Formats: sequence, structure tokens, C-alpha cells
Amino acid sequence: MDRYKTALRQSKQAGFSLTELMIVIVIIGILLGLVFSNLNVMGDAQNLKAKKEVGDLKIKLEMYRADNGTFPASGGLTALTINPGNAPRWRQYMKTLPKDPWGNDYRYLNPGTHGGEIDIYSLGPDKREGTPDDVGSWQLEQ
Repeated sequence: MDRYKTALRQSKQAGFSLTELMIVIVIIGILLGLVFSNLNVMGDAQNLKAKKEVGDLKIKLEMYRADNGTFPASGGLTALTINPGNAPRWRQYMKTLPKDPWGNDYRYLNPGTHGGEIDIYSLGPDKREGTPDDVGSWQLEQ
């Protein structure tokens, strides 16, 4: 009989109770919620960085226009770092061109297609043009 009680006592202590399992599941759920909410914050930070850099590029292009009378030709973001040869009062506006937070080059259109003279934009995290996650100079005026 003592062996039976000892075996019964050991088998009861061998596993987790339902309450313990529920507590662990709730804790895991809370941790997953925190992780996913932080991922969203990181995405917001990347979008803010892209908007800031688009704004900086726009300011540099405005300086280029003030010095040379016109914006660089299409594809002309490199005109901020290297003399295109047709700018009468060119100066180096930037040492290097930044990459967007997703590792891609910023895009430039002259003339712009979103109601402004020029468009400067990032393709966003999906790296596809014309999708809602694009970050562009036309959004800065809103």
C-alpha cells in the first residue's frame, strides 16, 4: 500500500497542472503582443526616417535650383554629389546620396507626377512602385 501511495504522489508531481499551463500560455500571449507592437513601431520609425530624408533631398534640390535656375534633369539626384556638367554655378550639395531605410536608392522625377514640379520618393518596404507604402515628397505638403 505504501508503494501505491508513493507512486501516486510521484505521478501527481510529474506534470503541470492546468492552472500552471494557463498562466504560461497567458504570459506567452502577452510577450507576443509586445513583440508585434514593437515591430509596428519600428515600421513607423523607418517611414519617419524616409520622410525626413525625402525632405532633406528636396531642400538640396531647391538649393540646386536657386544656384542653377532649374532642377536637375530626370535621374538627377546624382547632380547633388557630382557636377552634371551643365550647371553653371554647381557646388557639391551632398557628399553621398542616402539609401532609404530599406536599402534602396531614392527615386527622382522631373517633372513630377503628383502635382509638384518634382517628385522624390522611396519605394517603401515592399520595394514596388505605385503602392500605398511609397514615401514621397508629395506627402510632405499634407
